Amino acid sequence: MDSKCQTDHAMQLNEDQALWLSLKSNDTMALDLLFNKYYGKLYFYGLKLTGNHNRVADAIQDLFANIWETRKKLSDVTYVKAYLFAILRYDLLKPNDIVNRSTSDNSLNKDFLFDISPEELYIDKESRSENVRIIEDMLTNLSSKQKEIIYLKFYNNYSNTEISSVLSIKPQSVANLLTRTINRLRKKSIKF
Repeated sequence: MDSKCQTDHAMQLNEDQALWLSLKSNDTMALDLLFNKYYGKLYFYGLKLTGNHNRVADAIQDLFANIWETRKKLSDVTYVKAYLFAILRYDLLKPNDIVNRSTSDNSLNKDFLFDISPEELYIDKESRSENVRIIEDMLTNLSSKQKEIIYLKFYNNYSNTEISSVLSIKPQSVANLLTRTINRLRKKSIKF
């Protein structure tokens, strides 16, 4: 991460923490700001996990309603964005819900794998078709965790600590998996 990205990341953390503290002090504007700031990202992430538009929208609404209802009991959170993503992920992938999911939903793989579409990756125009083929081939061979870590790291600019919070795994496991995934992709000449 270059120094500008680190500075932007630190400012976002401080802003989010200030909003979180205001929210805990009954500030409805802080709740609205957090909701508006992260709704789109949470929605897109939720769609990647379930593919069900209505379910994701409801889960996000429930997430923020629950935060507001329990604001007095909330603890301080360092990584507000990661906290929101982790709660949404948990709600959408509850073990009970996995069994009850409709198997007719075409957007889900049989193992409810996390999908990243190749169109979302940055590709130079002159080598677009070849890179798309390579990316599609590589993504189909990545595990669900690898796809999700790539999404969180490169599409949401999460730190390894934030990713570990979302996925409930150790930061070192995130680093190891990320390194293996990037090395695997680099062998196919994809530049990060």
